[in-house]
Amino acid sequence: MGDLLPPLTTDLEEAKANLAEYGFARVADALSPEELAEARARIESQAAGERDCDHAFLDGSGRTPQSRESIGRDGPNQRIWNLINKGEIFRSIVMKDLTQTLMKHVLGDERLGNDVLLSSFTANIAGTGGVPMALHSDQGYMPLGTAYPVVANVMWMLTDFTEENGATRIVPGSHREETPTEPVDPARSIAAVGPAGTAMVFDGRLWHGTGANTTDESRVGILSYFCRPFLRQQENFTLSLAPEVIAKCSPELLSILGFQTWATLGMVEGSVHGTISPRPDEFVTELTG
Repeated sequence: MGDLLPPLTTDLEEAKANLAEYGFARVADALSPEELAEARARIESQAAGERDCDHAFLDGSGRTPQSRESIGRDGPNQRIWNLINKGEIFRSIVMKDLTQTLMKHVLGDERLGNDVLLSSFTANIAGTGGVPMALHSDQGYMPLGTAYPVVANVMWMLTDFTEENGATRIVPGSHREETPTEPVDPARSIAAVGPAGTAMVFDGRLWHGTGANTTDESRVGILSYFCRPFLRQQENFTLSLAPEVIAKCSPELLSILGFQTWATLGMVEGSVHGTISPRPDEFVTELTG
């Protein structure tokens, strides 16, 4: 496995080279001990609260949901959606230099200002007994073999990621396959292991999936998923963010959350490129002159 995993590094230039070669990079000490402790505590508390109020999204059982309503209601794994709403620590992590530098490297275009959007920000808690997730590409809605990434991801390891506790399974180099076959053979995958505090950054074309946790403790990671600015985001932040959270967001954060007009996309009543438009309180409807 060692030859297939790029080395842990704190050098972002080396990380960029690893992204090109392997389709992913492992950045060591991406979270300070204080950030790691705060994020882990906030996830544990939020997960418990969402279970208590019957809002928890559960999966990983391997059983096919019987209806659309039953999706996310069964399994040992828990996902927490829309972390931007759920703690200042997450709003801080998504704006870290590491995140911005590597996401703009993978997805940015200097001609267009190197802008990127946060598509979603979620937690993935792999509990004991979950089945391995089917290997997939995060840009599966694009034609197979698309020659460039339209999305990219950062998995922030809040606990150690090991083979035994369900570390993300990845297929190194699969981002470069011109004609990938579907489904991808799970035997080609390896565990993207790393100590707590590591950030695994990966190209959206890389085939990957949650592993099976065979230990007695949960494996916890958070995923900041980015996209090019012309793509529809996974989370509709302009609808789902609480007003009090919007008020706490910097202009830079509001920009990557999709509140800013980009080129001619995302306009509000003809707003121009670079305009940040808050959720309107009033609307121009039918008028007479």
